[in-house]
Amino acid sequence: MTEDNGIDIEIALQKFHELGVADGDIGHAYWYQIGQLLRRSAGLQSEIDALIKELEQCRALLGR
Repeated sequence: MTEDNGIDIEIALQKFHELGVADGDIGHAYWYQIGQLLRRSAGLQSEIDALIKELEQCRALLGR
């Protein structure tokens, strides 16, 4: 999963998985949640980027 900023979060997600396997059930649950937060933050960043573009378009239209 590569975001617009060029960062591939799959590398981090794989590492979280490895850490979770090494830590057992409780560690796995913890690292799984961290991975979910990373996925959500990446999705939110994409939404923020889209909203910034939309805002720039609105400002350009209002400035005319």
